[in-house]
Amino acid sequence: MKKYILITLLLSKLLYSKEVTLDNLLNEINLTSYQNQLYNLKNSQNDFKEDFYKTGRYNGVAVDGSTEYKDEEKRYTFQSTVTYGDFYVQGEKQKDEDNKVTYGVQRSLKDLILSKNDSELNKLKITRDVTTLELKQGLETQKLNLISLYKEYKDNQFELQLKQNALLTLEKEKTILEKSYELGAIPKIDLDSLLVSYNNIKLEIQKIESILDKILERFYYDYNLNLAGVSLLDISPAVSDLDRYITNVGEKDIQKLQLEKEISKENIKYMKYDNNMPEISVGVERNNENDENRVFLKFSKDIFYKDINLYNEESSLMQQEVTYNQKVNEAMAERYKVQDSYFTLQKDYLVLENRANLEKSKYDIKKLENSLGKVSYTEVMEAFDTYLELQVSKEKAKNSLNAYIYQIIVRSEI
Repeated sequence: MKKYILITLLLSKLLYSKEVTLDNLLNEINLTSYQNQLYNLKNSQNDFKEDFYKTGRYNGVAVDGSTEYKDEEKRYTFQSTVTYGDFYVQGEKQKDEDNKVTYGVQRSLKDLILSKNDSELNKLKITRDVTTLELKQGLETQKLNLISLYKEYKDNQFELQLKQNALLTLEKEKTILEKSYELGAIPKIDLDSLLVSYNNIKLEIQKIESILDKILERFYYDYNLNLAGVSLLDISPAVSDLDRYITNVGEKDIQKLQLEKEISKENIKYMKYDNNMPEISVGVERNNENDENRVFLKFSKDIFYKDINLYNEESSLMQQEVTYNQKVNEAMAERYKVQDSYFTLQKDYLVLENRANLEKSKYDIKKLENSLGKVSYTEVMEAFDTYLELQVSKEKAKNSLNAYIYQIIVRSEI
C-alpha cells in the first residue's frame, strides 16, 4: 500500500509540473481509472464467493422445529432438528416423557468425489482471469480515447503556433504595405489581399484558443487530469519493432472468449457427473432412548431423465466455439488492416511533407518576384495561404501517424 501511494505521489508531481508526455498520461490512467474501482469491486465479490464455496455445507447452522397437539390425548409434542454440515441432532419432547435425542453424521459420497461447490471453485479461478481481462479491456478503451484527445490538442496547438507566427510575419508585411500604399507604390488590391489573410488568421486564432480550452476541460472531466498551465509535449512513440505489437492486436478479446468456453466446459462436466453419478450417502446415528447405534446407506438415482439445462449448456458451448473461431479470423484480418493503415498514414505524412517543402519554396520565390516587381502581392498571399494550409496538414498527418502507433501499442497490451 505504501509503495502504491508513493508511486501515485511521484506521478502526480510529474503530471502537474511544467511538462507532460502522452506516456505520463497513459500511466496515470492505469492508476486512477474508475475501471480499477470496478475491478476491485468484482474482486471483492469473487473473494466472497470463494469463501462461500469453500465453506460449503458448513455455512451456518440450520434449525427446524415443529409442534403438534393431539386433542384426544390432550398432549403436546415438540420436535426440533439442528444441522451443521454433515452433523445433525434431532430431539422430541412429549408431556411427562423423557426427551428423545438422536444425533449422527451423514456424508454424501457423490459430493466427496466432486461437489457443486468444487465445480464452482474451479469456475471461479477462470472468472478471476476474466475479471482481469475486463479491466484491461476497459483501460484499453479509455486509453484509446485519451490518445485521440491528446492528438486533437496537439493538432490545434500546432495550428495555433503556426498561425501566431504567420500573424507576426503578416504584421511586418502589413506595416510595409500600408506605407507603400500611402506613397502610391502599390495598388489597393495588394494591401487588401494581405488584410484579408491577416484578419482571417486573427479570427482563426481566437477560435483555436477556445477549442484548446475546451479540450483541457475534457481532460479534467473525462480523466480527472488538471492540465491547465501544463505543456503537452509532442507525440513521440519509442518503438523499434511495430510488428510484434500488431501481432497481439485483438488478443484480449480472443483470450476472454477462450475463458468463457472453459467456464461452459466446467458446467457441462459437472452436469454430466451429476446426472450419471447416483446419490449415495453413508451415515452413523445414535439414539439415546434405545441406547443403540445405527449405520445406514442411502441410494437414489433418476433414470430416463432428460436434462434441458445440460442440453442448453452444450448448445451454448457450440455457439461459443463458432464465435471464438470467427473472432480469431477477425483478429487476423484486423492485424492486416492495422498494418495497411499504418503504411497509409506513413505515406500520407511523407507526401504532405514533400508538398509543404515545395510550397515553401514557391512562397519564397513569389516573395522574391514581388520584390522585383514581376508579380502582384496577391499572388504572394495565395502562395502563403497554400503553404500555411499544407504545413498544418503535414503536422496533423504526423500526429495521426504517431498517435496510431500508440493506439497499436495499447491494443496489443495483454
